[in-house]
Amino acid sequence: MIRLRIKEVAEEQGVTSGAELARRTGLAFAKANELWKNQLTTDCKRSVGLLTLYRIAQGLGVKVADLYIEEDRHTLRLATT
Repeated sequence: MIRLRIKEVAEEQGVTSGAELARRTGLAFAKANELWKNQLTTDCKRSVGLLTLYRIAQGLGVKVADLYIEEDRHTLRLATT
């Protein structure tokens, strides 16, 4: 499972809101705010594409790989018990 770390990374770079994320990255406010609040679903109605991740990474001065973490099911089970 992949977990996005957009808000965490943005905060490390001094970003304090979805609006500021939108300004830094050039994303529409609605999309930036959705990502800030991590309001994504697995049904692809609300997802994030690679190009969007690239724009966020460029705006924050980080690598795309910094914006997500891959967690396996075993790790997730340990974290919830």
